[in-house]
This record gives sequence, C-alpha cells and structure tokens, in this order.
Amino acid sequence: MILARTLILGFPLLIAAVACWAVRESRHSRTDRTDGVVVMLSQSVPVLNPFLPATEVEQEITSLVHEPLIRLGADGTLQPGLAEFWRWTQDVTCWFADEATAKKAQELLQAQIGEKNRWAEWHLSAARVMGNRLLLSFMEPNSAGVRQAFEVVAGLELKPVVFWRIESHKPLRKSWDRFMAGSSQAPQIQRVWFDGANACEIVLAGDAHRLLEDLHRFLDTSINEPAAINPLGEVGALSEPVLDLDIRPGQHWHDGTPATAEDAKATLEFLRTNDWPLANREALGNIQTMEAQNEGSRLHVSFRRRQGTALCVLVNLPILPAAWLRSHPAAQESDFIQQAPSGAGTHRIVTRDTRSLMLAPVRQDKAMPRFLFNFLASPLMTQIGVRTHAVDLVWPAADRTHLEQLRFTPPRQRLVVLWNTRHDVLKHERCREALALATDRDELIRTLPGRLGHGDASLFAPGLWFSTRAQRQPFDLEQARQILAEAGWPRDVTGIARSPEQPFRFTLLVPGSDALHTRAADLLVAQWRRLGAEVKIEHAPDSQSLSQRLHEHRFDAVLLDQRFEVSWDQLPWWHSAQAKTGGSNFCGIADPQTDLLLEALAAEFDPDQVPKRVRELESRLLPTHPMLTLFTTHDEAAAMPTLHEQTAASGPVSNWTLQNLTAPPKQTQPAPALKLQLRSRDEEPDVPRPRPPAAPIIKLQLRLRE
Repeated sequence: MILARTLILGFPLLIAAVACWAVRESRHSRTDRTDGVVVMLSQSVPVLNPFLPATEVEQEITSLVHEPLIRLGADGTLQPGLAEFWRWTQDVTCWFADEATAKKAQELLQAQIGEKNRWAEWHLSAARVMGNRLLLSFMEPNSAGVRQAFEVVAGLELKPVVFWRIESHKPLRKSWDRFMAGSSQAPQIQRVWFDGANACEIVLAGDAHRLLEDLHRFLDTSINEPAAINPLGEVGALSEPVLDLDIRPGQHWHDGTPATAEDAKATLEFLRTNDWPLANREALGNIQTMEAQNEGSRLHVSFRRRQGTALCVLVNLPILPAAWLRSHPAAQESDFIQQAPSGAGTHRIVTRDTRSLMLAPVRQDKAMPRFLFNFLASPLMTQIGVRTHAVDLVWPAADRTHLEQLRFTPPRQRLVVLWNTRHDVLKHERCREALALATDRDELIRTLPGRLGHGDASLFAPGLWFSTRAQRQPFDLEQARQILAEAGWPRDVTGIARSPEQPFRFTLLVPGSDALHTRAADLLVAQWRRLGAEVKIEHAPDSQSLSQRLHEHRFDAVLLDQRFEVSWDQLPWWHSAQAKTGGSNFCGIADPQTDLLLEALAAEFDPDQVPKRVRELESRLLPTHPMLTLFTTHDEAAAMPTLHEQTAASGPVSNWTLQNLTAPPKQTQPAPALKLQLRSRDEEPDVPRPRPPAAPIIKLQLRLRE
C-alpha cells in the first residue's frame, strides 16, 4: 500500500521534473542562438547524402548546406547556383585523309566570310584544324547553317564516321584498356561511351577492317563467347551539342578552398559510376566528354545525343569538392555521417550528434538565421517546446493542437492512374473520359490520410515555369453515365454498364500494400461502381514484379506514384517507339502526330520555346485521356508565432521550404533569372572573324516516375 501511494504521488512529480528539465533545455537552446530557428522532429538524425535524401526534411537540410550549379527558384525559374551563366553550342567534327586536306577545307570556309558574311548566317563561330580533323563550332545547337557549311567541304576527301556497338558476356573495361594500350589501330577510335559494364559504343573515322580484327583479338576472351561488334550507322561528320557553364567568381567551400569547374566535373564523374536513382539520370549517362577550362572557371560538357533537356540533370544537383570525392570513390552511408563533405551553400554544419544538428550561416547576415534541428523528439517533448515557445517549427505536424500555422512543402510526387489503351474496354477514349468524370477527387482528399494537394491534369510537375496547370475535368457522375451510354455502354438493372459484347469490367493493379494506395484504390472502385464499372483490385507483391508487368503491358489499369522531375522531356512515356514490350510507354499510346510533338519538345534547347511546345503537346495528348491524375502529396510543418513575421501563410499547394526563412522578410523583387549567354568572339582567336550583329543576351526564366 505504501509503495502504491509512493508511485501514485511520485509519478506526477517525475513528469514535472522532466517538464522542468525540458523547459530549461529548450530555453537554453533558444538563448544559445541568435535569430535562429529551432525545429523539432520525430525522425532520427539523417545521413545527409545530398544525392539520396530519404525524407523531405533531409532534402531541405542538404539544400542549405550544398549548392548546385543551377537552382530551381521558388517561382519555378532557373536561378544561378555555382554557375553564373550557361550556354548551348554545337561542335561538328570532320575527318579528312590528311592535315593538308583539312587545312584546304578550312580555307574554303574562311572564304565564305566575304561581303555576304555567311558565317553570321550559319551561326558559325570558329573553324579549327587539329591534325586531319576540322572542328566547326556553331553558336546555336540547332543551327540550320550546319548543313550549309558542311556542303562547302563535302567535295573533299572526307572520311566516313561510323558508329559501332560492342557487347560482351563479360565486363569489357580491362580488355578495352589493354586494346587501347596495345593496338596500333586504337587511334582510329574518336569517341567511346560505356553503356554499363558489358557494352560500349565507339565512333570511328575511316576504314574499320583492321581495327575490327584487333578488337576481336583483344576482346574475345572465349572462343565460344566472342564479343558482338555491330555497326549502328554512318554519317559524314560527328555533330555534338556542347554545354558550357561559367562558375561564379569568388565561390568557396566551407573549408575556405575555392569551388571550381574541376569540382563539378568530379561530381558528375562520381555520379556516372554509381547506380543511384537520380532524377534525369538518362541525360547524365549521355555525357560524352567533360573538361574544366579557363583555369577552372568553366565546365565544358559534350553530349552524345541531341537532347535539349540535358541541362535539367544539373538543376538542384549538389556539387561536392573533388578532393572529398577522390578520397571517397565508393562513398557509403558512414562516409556522409563520419566525414561529411564540405558544402558551398548558405549554411555549414557546426555540430552534429545522435540527437541534434546545428547549421550556421556562412556569411554574417541578419537575414540568415541559424538552424537547430532536434531529432527523435517525443510527443511530450514537442508539446512542452510548443507551450514554452522554445520551438519554431514542428515537423511533421502530427498533432495540430496549439499550432498556429501550417507550412506545406513543394509536392515531390502525385498519385495517378494509367490506362492500358490495348484493353478491350479501356481502349475506348469515351470510356476513359467517363471514368475521369466519375472520379470525385475532392472526396479522395477529404477521406484519405496525409496532406494531399489539389492536382491538375498537366503532364508536368506543378510550379515549373512551363507548367500549364491544365484543368482537370470536374466531377459529374450524371454526365459520365450519359457519355458511357452514348458510347454503347448503358447500365443494366444491376447497375453494371454493358455493351452487346461484354460488361464494363477491368482490373486495377495496386503496388504493394501501402496504406494510401490501398485506401485510394478502395475509394476509386466504389466511385467507379456508381458509374457502372465492375473493377477488381489486384496487388503487385513487390516493385520488381510491378515493373515487369508494366513493361510487358500485363495490366488493365494501374495506380502509381509519379515522381516529379525538372524536365520537359515526355518522349519516354508517350512515344509510340516506347509502346513495344520493354518500353516505358505503358499506356500504349500510338499517334504519329503526338510522336512529332514529343520529338520536337525533347530536342528543344531554347527554354523560351518550351511553353509553346508544351501547350501543343498537351492539347493533342490530354483529350485522349491516357492517364487520370488524382492528387499531389506534401509534407507539412507547423510554424509557431515566432515565424509569422518572416513567412506568409501558405495554401494547400505550396512551394514553402527552409530556404524561405533565409530570404529577407520583406523581399519584393524576385531573384534575377539565370541568363543564357552566347559565346563571345573574344573566346575564338584562331581564325579570321566575321562581323555578325551582336548576339542578344537571353534571360532564362525557365520532369516522371520511377
């Protein structure tokens, strides 16, 4: 009895003692910072791998610490990061029988300057001779003058440029290195690009007979399994788009060393050698060459494919110091925890332990607060921090009691339904339209757990400067039923829509056993049942089986998370060439006009032209209803009154990030957009120069799933 009374009386005292300690610690953390922001989180301390953030909070922290070459601004435009300017140009290389012929070709082109100034008409800026090669540099990647300039030298003894693909049953790298070191034919190889461990593609100039013999001699490690060497195509000259990025002067890592193009080059080389699921990874894999120029102030990158969205791989991609990457060639999770790389962002890591992380601004600026992140915070600790005003943000905002304002982070993905247009029922466009009209997204958002945003029908991520925010079809069940009946699917006495041949029936494939997916699927089936659709739910056991079924088109409809990326290339998802088995056009859309629009959009280098091309594509594709967009998902943080004067309240679809807290409280002017700067004539001293009109400086205002 005495023990019981002691426990009864002692427990409140213990709680009070814990509360007093928590208040003292919280107040200490607040008095220990100047104009700082205290964030309380229930999650554990993050790894802070800048390329693989596991949570939204981790992404926000790495964005403060690490600087990319190009940033995506809060208004959806591209903003300067480490790179001050970028420019697209085009290199065209011709090979001749000897150096004398190459010089003759150069003279023929120089003769075109004259009074008509054909170089300016062609956008040709330089013609250089390097041995038996003639390198032509054009100021625009899609210059129509390439063909006209090539016609001037086409009558000389040009060597054919041939593309070959080599595939082996074993890794090629060691055998390839032996060939390059020991074969007299190796100098004929002008370019090499490895496609994984067991395959590569090469570019040859001239007769390849003896070279192919040597390749087989070095690469055929087994008589029974020789390497497969097959031609891919032949052209008269090698044309390569080139991206130059100028590093802003005065950029430094947090340890004080200068940030240069060598660091950017090392970062891209590091990422090309691993298989991390990066956004726009295809463009990263298509890099042909990289070079740091102008004493480290310029990164010069050439690509093997004409892909205007290749720039997007650099957007929000953190750059790390080359010295750290060289000392951690196969960086693991422990490397980012124990020996975190220095950054070049606005904040640096001051302290880090198993429960907290302190970030301090690099520059002494009143607009730049310090950040203290407290991890593994219990509900009791969080409540105490809120009541004592010792906390500025609670993330995620699970308990909204006593919370003043909510901040919603940018949507990173959305939930969509893809229709298999080969299905007996879903191949009908009017049926897909009726299903869209019969989907009550507002009911989904009200019923489902989590912070869900009101998505639009656009193919692209919301908030980007070229996003159309295409209007989704409003919920209208009666109109949906009427459309279905007019299409030959009236409802019978049981409420199921039927045609003379079959009922309106299909299966909805749902990935795994995720609670949000499962509950959303149940609600969708119930809504479509009111339309007259008989829908069965089938669960894919794992991501591998789901991927296989998608690529083999073994599904009727599928519920998927669509991960947003900064890109305007939609060709992989809707082009008819990708509709075959193994392709990524899972819906099976096949329309020649859509193909042309997709190709033109993917090849567009000028960002000013992207919005127009996006509108043209969506006006053609969206009326066919290839997919049904449902809603975006968001993280939410609860902001205390201490932050009310620094940030404005946000709506249900927001671009709020921790970066917002580093901006001046009353900033009214938007940040200047990143500029597209054309190559100046002073950078090309090798040949006589025409006098074209001054090239304008173009302001750049400036995307799907796993």
